[in-house]
Amino acid sequence: MSYRLLVMDIDGTLRPHSCTTVPRTTAKAVKTVQRAGVRVAIATGRGRASVPRDLLSGIHPDYWICSAGAHVLDAKGTLLYDTRMTPEQMYALVDFCENYEYPLRFIFTDGSYAYLGYEEFLAWSKDHPIGIGLKDGMDQDRHLIDMPFTAFAWLNREAAQRFQDKYGYLGLRFVFDKDDACDVLPPEVDKGRALTGLLEKLGLPAADCVAVGDGDNDVGMLQTAGLGVAVDTASSAAKAAADRLCPAADKGGLEALLRELWPQAFEEA
Repeated sequence: MSYRLLVMDIDGTLRPHSCTTVPRTTAKAVKTVQRAGVRVAIATGRGRASVPRDLLSGIHPDYWICSAGAHVLDAKGTLLYDTRMTPEQMYALVDFCENYEYPLRFIFTDGSYAYLGYEEFLAWSKDHPIGIGLKDGMDQDRHLIDMPFTAFAWLNREAAQRFQDKYGYLGLRFVFDKDDACDVLPPEVDKGRALTGLLEKLGLPAADCVAVGDGDNDVGMLQTAGLGVAVDTASSAAKAAADRLCPAADKGGLEALLRELWPQAFEEA
C-alpha cells in the first residue's frame, strides 16, 4: 500500500535522546519521501515555539501537531485547531504545585513559561540543550494574554493522584514521561484526536497514514493511523498501541522504515 501521510514524534523518535538534533541521515530519508509526494507532519508534546529551526536538521513539515495535540498548524503557520486550558484548570494546577513546591511550566503560543521552579528548569535545560526555549514566568501573568495549551510538571504518580483526589472533576490528565515528570493535558487534548481532525481536513482516510512514536502521549495517534509504528525503546503503552515496531532512532530505525514503506522514493532519488 502507498501511504500518503507520515506523522512522527520528535523526542525519542526522530531525535535520539543522546543527540541535540535529528541525525542527518534520518532527516535526509524524511525529505526523500516528502519529495516523492508524501505529506509530513510533526506530532510533538513541545510547543511550536520550542522546536528551534536547527533541531529538525532541515526537515520542513507540511503540518504541525504541537502541545500533544492542542495546537495544529500548517507549514505557513495557519491555525487549523486550537484548544486551551481553562482558567480553573490552570489555577488549580498552580495552587497544587505551589503548595507542594513542584516545578511547573506552561506551554503558550510563544514558548514555555516556568511559573514555579524556574531555576530548577533552567539548570536542567543547560545540562540538556534540546531547544525547549524556557522563559521566566515566575510573575505568573503570561496567561493574562491568552491561556496555555498544556503544562509540564516535575511530580510523581502519587502526587498526581493527590491532585485528582481534590481536582479530578476538572478532567486534567497526567501523562508521564518518566516516574517524576509528566505532561498535564486538558481532557480533550490528544495527538490521536488532532490527527483525526487533520485527516478530515486533508480528505484522507486513516488507512493512508503512518504514525511513528515512542511515548504514552503517542498512543492515540498510533491507534488512529492506518499503520502505527513504535520504536523499540518506546514505552509499554506505545508498544501495545502500535501495529509493529522498528529499531530505535539512534539505530537508524526510522530511515529503515521509510525505505521499506516507500522503496520507489529511494530508487528514484
